[in-house]
Amino acid sequence: MLKTYSAETEVSINVLMGGAYRHLAFIPRTLGGSSFATDDPMLQKAIEQHRFFGTRITLANTLDDNHQKRPDTDAEQTRKTVNLTFSSISDAKDYCADNFGISRTRLKSFEQIKAIAEDNGVVINLK
Repeated sequence: MLKTYSAETEVSINVLMGGAYRHLAFIPRTLGGSSFATDDPMLQKAIEQHRFFGTRITLANTLDDNHQKRPDTDAEQTRKTVNLTFSSISDAKDYCADNFGISRTRLKSFEQIKAIAEDNGVVINLK
């Protein structure tokens, strides 16, 4: 199972694995933040036991062995939903691009904008 972890800033942490520390450097994203993906269950457990997990580091995505997104992971169940209202589709697109690190070219329709936002715990409405 592949898990992707994300942070709002560029993060490097040390995790304890089998009695030794391992240094992890999250990969910076273009529009801010960073992410780290692994399919190693021991490394996943070590990251999830780190003191930053749940505050500065969150579980962004979980893929099963067939690379299908797993529904209702624990992180998604505890995530709070935020409702935002925008006056135009352009404003909603800018919000998604700036806050979620999504390329504006991937946000062509309002349905795509809403889907990306909902994946990140935000419900978008238009006036």
